[in-house]
Amino acid sequence: MTAMRGLKWLIATVLFFATIGAIYQIVGMVLDRQQYPPPGQMVDIGGHRLHLYCLGTGSPTVVLEAAAPGWSLYWSTVQPQIARTTRVCAYDRAGLGWSERGPLPRTGQRMAKELHRLLERAGISGPYVLVGHSLGGLVVRLYQHDYPKEVVGLVLVDAGHELEMRQAEFRSFANAGKSLLPVIRAMTVLGISRLMSSYDQLPPLLTAQEEKVSAETRPMLRAGWLRTAYSSTLSDESDGLFETLEQVRHSGSLGDLPLTVITANGPIWWPEMPGQVNPAKFRKMWLDLQQDLTKRSTNSRQVFAAHSSHFIQFDEPTLVVETIRQMVDSTRRTVPSK
Repeated sequence: MTAMRGLKWLIATVLFFATIGAIYQIVGMVLDRQQYPPPGQMVDIGGHRLHLYCLGTGSPTVVLEAAAPGWSLYWSTVQPQIARTTRVCAYDRAGLGWSERGPLPRTGQRMAKELHRLLERAGISGPYVLVGHSLGGLVVRLYQHDYPKEVVGLVLVDAGHELEMRQAEFRSFANAGKSLLPVIRAMTVLGISRLMSSYDQLPPLLTAQEEKVSAETRPMLRAGWLRTAYSSTLSDESDGLFETLEQVRHSGSLGDLPLTVITANGPIWWPEMPGQVNPAKFRKMWLDLQQDLTKRSTNSRQVFAAHSSHFIQFDEPTLVVETIRQMVDSTRRTVPSK
């Protein structure tokens, strides 16, 4: 009887603190929304709204597509500089940044379709130079496949490869990350992540990213990471990865479309590589896949970021800016400016 009473008290205590944590999280998100409104426009694409942030003028329009853990702010180190050359737009995929959650499954083709609808409804006409980082590289390739007449060039920033999950080292890396997502989601929902953030206790990856952006951007980054939708969307995009890779695998050649592949070649690719992953083998595998990406077009080149991790736009933003500018300049020789 005493043991049963003790168990009831334990359950009641856990539920009490879980409720307090959940309320803390909800109130925190409400305050974040009030303090950090979207810098761009919220565009209804039919059922949900996406955040779009454009700077500059000119043609072609550069469209920035972020990695799986990122959104428009992940381009804050390069977007203002690109805007000195032409119009440049960054956006938040559904469920990330300021964007509302979208329908499932979260596959590359769905993301490409939503991006197309976003640009169309916002009145941002082509031609486009598409820039994709990591997962974003897969999305922009699918966009080019589905809307080829709109795209005049691609820049892939340490982009994903359609055969990456067939590589043992990458599978180990991806599966290790995926196994943490339910824990991250629970910590977010219960306010634990927010509490840790208030004491500057962030994972090494987020700490490394936060150090590279401006002081003005840092609190907005944290607010984005601490959204309940953020961890849920990471899980949704991870669940859709296999289908996304198959979609890209069947997308075919880019022909002679101008293509630049920027490859991270610094000493550390990821701040904390999972213990089951051999860094040397992973590095060789990744470099081989990056080199293979150049074969997708007969008009391609590869640029190495010698001092960068996977997040090249944080580590060597000038290199990314100059590479995009070169692509813009080359397309202007054949595409009239607007």
